[in-house]
Amino acid sequence: MGGVVQSIFGGGSSGTASPAPLPQSQTDPYGAIGGRTAAANQLLGFMNNPSSAMSSPGYQQQLQQGQNAQQAAGAASGTLQSGAQANALQSMGQNTFGAYYQQMLGNLGSLSGATSQTPAGGAQAQTQSAQMAYNAQNQNAQSGLGLVGMALGGANSAGLFGGGGAAAGGVDLVGSSMGGGGGTAEALALLATL
Repeated sequence: MGGVVQSIFGGGSSGTASPAPLPQSQTDPYGAIGGRTAAANQLLGFMNNPSSAMSSPGYQQQLQQGQNAQQAAGAASGTLQSGAQANALQSMGQNTFGAYYQQMLGNLGSLSGATSQTPAGGAQAQTQSAQMAYNAQNQNAQSGLGLVGMALGGANSAGLFGGGGAAAGGVDLVGSSMGGGGGTAEALALLATL
């Protein structure tokens, strides 16, 4: 195929290779700079010593906010020094730790690649998207060539290539019968020049 047909319909060559996968630095820059290893080490530390989460600033801030809210509620209701208030503070502290710890495990698991919801999954999605675009381009090229063939077949049937047209029995749909005398050869020569 010449340049005109290829520029209109794109691709079309059976020798065109599918797109190469993108390098890790583009699909997973966090992993490329060692961030996954650091997150995996921190995840291992949290799993081996869960109480280490208690010293993190994020947990301390959440715990302090929860204690302040509980104490304000107890003071407003007149139960600040009661056993019920002590139980409420204890429950709030346990719930805060449990929620914070689970959040940290999930975040570090994702960043380290230890869970199925990793950012590296984006690389797979990008590769699939590129493959779909490649397939669409080839499909468009094949459809375009089919339309060109139909147009040339119609021109041949009308006798524009000297094949005598439909009245002379020279009906030829390029791409399906290919046997209508001299008109087909001329149509294919014209197509080759495009």
